[in-house]
Amino acid sequence: MRRDRLRTTESPDGRKVASWRLLRAGARILRVQNRADASPAYRWPGRELLPMAAPGLVLFDEVAPPDLATVRDAFPGYLDLWDAVREDYWHALLNMADLPPSGTRG
Repeated sequence: MRRDRLRTTESPDGRKVASWRLLRAGARILRVQNRADASPAYRWPGRELLPMAAPGLVLFDEVAPPDLATVRDAFPGYLDLWDAVREDYWHALLNMADLPPSGTRG
């Protein structure tokens, strides 16, 4: 199992979901969706509309995705989701099964 694999975390009520990767020992957020939000999808931070994407979706820069602290500040209405991501992050970070085999670089 690779440490940088795509991970998905839901808020406790299941309304919000984040896709993220564990990169350089940090949670990097790739996208978030509020399933209860009918607002048009957009790319953050520029708010470029994504008319063909699902409502409530926010996509982040894939080249330099924001870390958990950045999105937590930018999206304070998602605190329940960010707390769930933080919990999953620590589980992933400390899970020995996610470590690359000895002698290899991950």
